[in-house]
Amino acid sequence: MFVVIAGTWDVDPSDRENFLNVVEAVTAPSRAEPGCVNYWFSASLEDPNRFHMYECWQDQAALEEHWKTPHLLKFREDVDKLNLTREIVRHTAEELKT
Repeated sequence: MFVVIAGTWDVDPSDRENFLNVVEAVTAPSRAEPGCVNYWFSASLEDPNRFHMYECWQDQAALEEHWKTPHLLKFREDVDKLNLTREIVRHTAEELKT
């Protein structure tokens, strides 16, 4: 069973470039982690200051290891300095057999 984290980030226009830099710094190392199935941020087509986040982890243990990594700890520290709001949900998912 996969663990999925999905969220929406609304970033103040004055912090948009900073947010993009912070996201860029965390994405590649997160994708390289064992247990990472998918990890990405995308900008909304309707609002250039709204971003969507999607993470999929092989299991809860992989996600918990991700939370301890230096790049995620740095991401959290840097994001806390930005003017933004976020809504994040966590759930489990199974691959559908067709």
